[in-house]
Amino acid sequence: MTKPGERAAQREREAEVLDLFADGFSVVAISRRLAITPQQAARRLSAALAELPEQPVEDLRAGVEVRLDRAAAGLAVLAARTDDDRVLLQALTALARIESDRTRLLGLAQKPPPEDA
Repeated sequence: MTKPGERAAQREREAEVLDLFADGFSVVAISRRLAITPQQAARRLSAALAELPEQPVEDLRAGVEVRLDRAAAGLAVLAARTDDDRVLLQALTALARIESDRTRLLGLAQKPPPEDA
């Protein structure tokens, strides 16, 4: 049985992981930042997400779109300001991935139906 103080500390650790995830950190980046294993970070994130109240899908999509917009804007600035071709290529590749993620998020990545023969 978990003691009240232990549960409070556990919730605090879960909230820290959830905040980092909301800021766009990957599970691996979270684990590095908190000096824990990726498995521990994933478990804490899963526990934190399970505690969240359910939200309508459209609200969740809107939140993801905002994060994608922020990431895309930052990459666009980086691409515009760099003179390094490697950095430019990396920024443009990341922008393409963001737009691919957006396409899937919005349900636009479906294959067209086969044409009648």
